[in-house]
Amino acid sequence: MTVSDWISIVGTVASIIGLIVSWFAWRQAKGAKKAAEEASSAVKARDTAHEFSKLATDAKDLLAAVQGEQKELAIAAANDLTHLLAIAVSRRASYLPQEFDPDLYISNLQRISRSIGSEGFADDLRKKNQLLDRCHQIHRSLCGIAGVVERYTEERDK
Repeated sequence: MTVSDWISIVGTVASIIGLIVSWFAWRQAKGAKKAAEEASSAVKARDTAHEFSKLATDAKDLLAAVQGEQKELAIAAANDLTHLLAIAVSRRASYLPQEFDPDLYISNLQRISRSIGSEGFADDLRKKNQLLDRCHQIHRSLCGIAGVVERYTEERDK
């Protein structure tokens, strides 16, 4: 065998080794991409749970303003919560439970704001209880959504 034959054989072997190493690197990169996508999804789910926990706190503030009959504070809280909920829902739709109907909560918040704005706090016990029930229901639901998303995230991490 001549030197050029040996160089040709070494070159062929080096090419095959390079091909094998490239294949392994491609497989590793594919796995890393999948892991990065899963991590990104987990972070978004946790952010969703955190965001809805914050919205639940805002709903609690609305409830406190209604209970304290603080008209301007209650109207501002209902309007702010409506705005923040609409944004959160549009950003986080894929992470929310399917049975969650954001339009129902948004319309309830708008009713609360309009009712307080036009009527203030009614002396009628039935109307007052309806208003408080709506506020409690919104708070409970937002807490529940945060919990559902958090539980889903924890189950995925196992």
